[in-house]
Amino acid sequence: MEELDHYTGKVWTHILSLKRKDATRLDCDNAKVWMNLLRTNHNDIAAMNIPPNHFRWYAAFHDEVKHPHVHMMAWSANPGQAYLSRDGIRQIKSALTNQIFKQEMLHLYEQKSESRDELVRETRKAMLELSRQMSESVCEHPEAERMILNLAQQLGEVKGKKSYGYLPKKQKALVDEIVDQMEQLPTVAECYEKWWELQCQVEDFYSEKERRRPPLSQQKEFRQIKNAVIKEAEHLRMNRFSFEDEEMQDDGEQISTYAMSYECQDLQSVANDESF
Repeated sequence: MEELDHYTGKVWTHILSLKRKDATRLDCDNAKVWMNLLRTNHNDIAAMNIPPNHFRWYAAFHDEVKHPHVHMMAWSANPGQAYLSRDGIRQIKSALTNQIFKQEMLHLYEQKSESRDELVRETRKAMLELSRQMSESVCEHPEAERMILNLAQQLGEVKGKKSYGYLPKKQKALVDEIVDQMEQLPTVAECYEKWWELQCQVEDFYSEKERRRPPLSQQKEFRQIKNAVIKEAEHLRMNRFSFEDEEMQDDGEQISTYAMSYECQDLQSVANDESF
């Protein structure tokens, strides 16, 4: 109190709170646990432009009925040095949340990773099937077909690497539109909804609030899907599709085109090109 009475800089007040059921289940309903938690994460909480050796703090634990919580006062030994941005708040929340819910979050991240991979696979399958239909002039999704043909034509004018990060804004916007069209396919929509539910569970550890699911094209985790769209459009432009039959025979084993890497598909298309 004496130190703060003479302090001329800003003092920041944090409130760190848990639901009673979580605090009880995770043994975070007593001052000793919170004291150890804050001391352990001392450097992470100092994400306020405060060097650890200048970081000063005090905290008080309140065992409130519904929300056991800690009031924390934080400041720098060097007045005027500290500031707290939204990103800094996220860093503090992330450090403490990952520590408190560590085991639960590890399991959830594993599920989310599996769900992400499944969504990429299903979208890629749908893209390959769409390419097959287009080659046979029986496409069931004319709007998606129109966009892909448009992208294929525009890729011929693009210099350099044909991947999402290197495309001009106009082509990126078109790729995004195609990805959002793919999202409307039942198998893709189902996988995306499953992934989104897991994503919301992760975010609920940090803040419980109503969320609206963004279009698939706006999810940064799914850059692979955008590059798959570009790859198929490029194959179309070069008059070669990244599929042959549904399966091919090789030493008695059935190999699905869907299981091939794009590098393997490229080599396969060359091997089957009668002009060589």
